[in-house]
Amino acid sequence: MTKLFKQFFGLLFKSNLKPIDKDLIKDNVQEKFDKVSNFNKMAPLIFGPRLKQFGYELERITNSEHNGFLWSTHHIYQNKDLDLMVDIQQAPYYTDYGLSIFLSSSKKQDSLLLCNVPHELQDKEDTFLVGISDKFFANLDMVSLLKGETWQPVNQIYIDR
Repeated sequence: MTKLFKQFFGLLFKSNLKPIDKDLIKDNVQEKFDKVSNFNKMAPLIFGPRLKQFGYELERITNSEHNGFLWSTHHIYQNKDLDLMVDIQQAPYYTDYGLSIFLSSSKKQDSLLLCNVPHELQDKEDTFLVGISDKFFANLDMVSLLKGETWQPVNQIYIDR
């Protein structure tokens, strides 16, 4: 009866009931852990000094875990004089949202998505961060928003591939 059930289950869910390769799972989990950790090392060095020029200070880095492994991170920069917050997120796994940069105003009770680079468009070493940072800070609309001069939806910054 058990064999018949397994065959039925296999046909129903198109499964051949092969054993799971635990080494493959371990390698994928390690890659996920390293991707977020690498971002946590690189992003403050790339974005921090440029945001500081606009009066933003790194307030905190918040990591999210899933089953004991890092899956996403938020780097929160605050400009207290303008009451603006920049949230640089890296969510390469679980959701696959990738890199997103949001600007939030508590006065306006609003947030704007300024940049998004989906996980599948990112390189493994995160060298895309330098290019996207250069594009972000060279964009006059982004600079105006960061300075608190304007508050309006803008065209998001994307990566060229």
